[in-house]
Amino acid sequence: MMVKKLVRILIITLAAFPLTATASELNIYLWEDTLSTHVISQWSKYFNIPLHLFHFDNDDERSLLMLKSFQLPFDIIVLDNVSAQIFARQDAFEDLSSLKNRQYIDPRWNQVCGTHAIPYFWGSVGIVYRENKLSSPPRTWSEFMNPPPTVKGHIGMIQDSVETLLPFLYAQHLSPITDSLPELRAAYHAMERFNANIITYEYALSYVRSHHKDNDNLYMALGYSGDQYSLNRYFNNNNWKFITPAGPIFIWVDCMAINSNSENKKAAKDFLNYLMQPDIAAQNALDIGAATPNMAALKRLPASFTHDESIFPPIGDMKNIIIDTELSPLNLNIRSKIINSLINQHEAQP
Repeated sequence: MMVKKLVRILIITLAAFPLTATASELNIYLWEDTLSTHVISQWSKYFNIPLHLFHFDNDDERSLLMLKSFQLPFDIIVLDNVSAQIFARQDAFEDLSSLKNRQYIDPRWNQVCGTHAIPYFWGSVGIVYRENKLSSPPRTWSEFMNPPPTVKGHIGMIQDSVETLLPFLYAQHLSPITDSLPELRAAYHAMERFNANIITYEYALSYVRSHHKDNDNLYMALGYSGDQYSLNRYFNNNNWKFITPAGPIFIWVDCMAINSNSENKKAAKDFLNYLMQPDIAAQNALDIGAATPNMAALKRLPASFTHDESIFPPIGDMKNIIIDTELSPLNLNIRSKIINSLINQHEAQP
């Protein structure tokens, strides 16, 4: 079901885009609400190159689109660090190791994204919740998996190979990237039972935007650090909060790559260098509400922002974290079947 749905998305998406871009514009494929309007305005002020933004709302959707088409109509693509490394090995992206402003990026994030992508934002997987609906948010993954009665039926999940099963696995002190069949089977059965609590498997930001009549029914959801700012901007309030539950922290890293088939590679490189300028990176991070990997930009941000653990999770020496990691084909296949089954069961619920 999930694969068929994504293939339909692929066909519709490609039909909506021009097959080629002119040398005077850049097409960018990214998460919604992850590029500051101020940053876009500054770019337009100094560069006569229009930006066209196209959005996806889960990593699997974007990756399937890339796998199905070798002639993507995008010049720049935002993707997770795992996909960045995989597609780079397939020569899908330009080598960006020599970009001048890459010098401002923390070396550990440069290494995570690899030579063919630049680090854009990073953060943790956690829980977004409405403060007026949860006076005491779940502080452990076990609490998330055992919600109070008032929250049952109002929980959002994420449709992702790793993150869909992450709450249960972490609640059982297991690795979210495990390839153990008994552990994955246990996660499947636990999530089957948890299905009754779930209102949607759609990414929270996409759900509230596409289900206007029902979006008040979402009380908390699996999400990413920074999502609370996007939700509050959408609802024009400060009701949404974010928490990273206790225990090991699962880190996501978004990277930006340039399509090898782009006809606008110079302009694309100019844009990535522009985004890595310390003042621009700082403005972008502040406007979006996400952690920048740019060391020089950090010095330009207020302490109240860089010390906010809902934006910059306390990773310290990185011993207590897991960074999104490449899974084996067998592991991915098992997880895909599990997630398809869970979503089918959820859609069949009355």
